[in-house]
Amino acid sequence: MSNFTGQVAFISGAGSGIGRGIAEAFAAVGMKLVVGDVDSESVRKVAAALSDEGAEVISVDLDVADRASWDAATQNAQSEFGRIDILCNNAGVAGLTRAVEDIPIEEWRWMTDINLYGLVHGLQCVIPKLKAKGSGHIVNTSSIGGLVPLPNFSEYMAAKHAVIGLSGSVRRELEPFGIGVSVLCPGAVRTALGETTVRQRPGRAALAAARGNVVGELPWRYIEPIEVGRLTLKGIADNQAFIFTHPENRAEVEAEFDAMRAAFDALPN
Repeated sequence: MSNFTGQVAFISGAGSGIGRGIAEAFAAVGMKLVVGDVDSESVRKVAAALSDEGAEVISVDLDVADRASWDAATQNAQSEFGRIDILCNNAGVAGLTRAVEDIPIEEWRWMTDINLYGLVHGLQCVIPKLKAKGSGHIVNTSSIGGLVPLPNFSEYMAAKHAVIGLSGSVRRELEPFGIGVSVLCPGAVRTALGETTVRQRPGRAALAAARGNVVGELPWRYIEPIEVGRLTLKGIADNQAFIFTHPENRAEVEAEFDAMRAAFDALPN
C-alpha cells in the first residue's frame, strides 16, 4: 500500500499519545479517519483539531475491552465512510514497577483485557471487512518491551510480547487475502500514558507516581508521537512485519536473539 490519499483508517486509542500522533500523520497524507478512545472528550477534541486542519474525520466512543463497543464503533465507521482500509489497533494502558509476586491477579486480567484482548476484538471486527474487499493493512501496537523485557513490568511485558506473537500469526493468515499486518514496537515516546492509565484505574495513582520517578531516571531518548505516526506510514507502505522507532534498540534486540542462538548452539549434535 503506497497511495494513502482517500484511504480510511480506524485508529483506537487516538485521544492522546501515539494514537493521536498516528492520526496526525495519516491526516497529513490525505487519509480519512475514524478516531476512537475510551476518553470521549479527548478524542472529540482530537477529531475537531484534525477537522479544522482539513481532514475528513469522525470520532467514536470506544472501550477496546468491550466487544459490543467495537461492534458499534466499526459500524459507525462503515456508515460514515463505507469501508475501513487500515486498522491501527493502538489503545493500551501502562504497567507499573512492581515485583511479579506483588501484582494482584485482577491487575493481570485488566492489563490483558485491554492490551491483548482489546486488539483481538478489533481484529475480529475488522478482518471480515478487509477480506470482503481483498485488501487492507493492520498495525498492532506492541512495545520494544515485547522483545526486550524490563524487570518489574511483567504484566505489561507479557501482554506486549503476546501482541508480537499474535501479529506474526495473523500476518501469515492474512497474506493470501492481500492484507498486510505489522507490529509496531515503539521505544520511549513522549506521551501521557501513565496519566491516562490512572484515569481509568484511579486506585493506582500512588504506584503510578512511583513508576514515573523510575522512568525519569532511565537513559532513554524520547521522541514525539508524530514521529511514530510517520514511521507507521512507512511501515505500512513497505508492508514491514516490524515497525521500530529507535535505532539504538537494535543492539538490545540482537542480544536477545544472540542468547537464543547460543542456546541452540549448546544442543548436542
